[in-house]
Amino acid sequence: MSGDSGLLNLEEAATYLGVSKTSLRRWTNSGALECRRLGARAERRFERTMLDAFLFKQSGTRATSADAGFKEKLSGAAQDGRHKHVSLYFRDADQQWRSFRRYFLDHYHAGKPTTYLYSSSTRAELYDRIAAEGIDPEAAGRAGLLSLVPAKEAYLRQGVFSASFMISFMKLLLILRRSDGHLEHLVTGEMDWYFTETPGTEEIHLYEERLNTLLDQNPQVTIVCQYDITKFSGEDVFNSCRSHPIVQFDDQIRVGFFDPSVRLAP
Repeated sequence: MSGDSGLLNLEEAATYLGVSKTSLRRWTNSGALECRRLGARAERRFERTMLDAFLFKQSGTRATSADAGFKEKLSGAAQDGRHKHVSLYFRDADQQWRSFRRYFLDHYHAGKPTTYLYSSSTRAELYDRIAAEGIDPEAAGRAGLLSLVPAKEAYLRQGVFSASFMISFMKLLLILRRSDGHLEHLVTGEMDWYFTETPGTEEIHLYEERLNTLLDQNPQVTIVCQYDITKFSGEDVFNSCRSHPIVQFDDQIRVGFFDPSVRLAP
């Protein structure tokens, strides 16, 4: 413990809460977690009572499943043969998780697996987000309910992007989950790998369009594609809306513009 003050330093407080120091810095910077600042360097110090109060507050706001209103909106948008293939738009990392978390919580608490293909986030950041929901991410992984896959091992696995390869990758992923007894499965991908200048990324919308055909054979699967709307061009956002049956921005869930009779690409 730091000195004789009874205050915990950043590392000690992170251990006490079971999170990373990065999360503590983010929470204190945003004002979500109170701390004291000591010395010329204004180093963070924490009282145990502050940390306990924060834990209590978090436990009171954690959701055990997706809220009913969200489920109703999603189910309503997925009527008339439309698949749960969602283009989710966000402006920053907090909005990204706030919008996506309900998909994950709904599947996790129902005992259904999630595969998360990450690019802009790191594994540590996703672990922190999940831990803040009261879920042990490592235990979820061991239970087969969470799989984190970096973009370089999925979208960019061949050193190029290929819509055909990714459809085959997704088919295999769904086959493996079915073999484990899971017909219902959540797959989500952070789409900013598009900006890596990897050859073939121009096939991104062809890939998105072809996912709908894949879901014809796997209607119980939910696919959520996460787009940072501050990075993608207006044309890309429009084409994303055209290739998805459902679009979401924050809490707004709407029917997308996907029309199986109109193809974006040959």
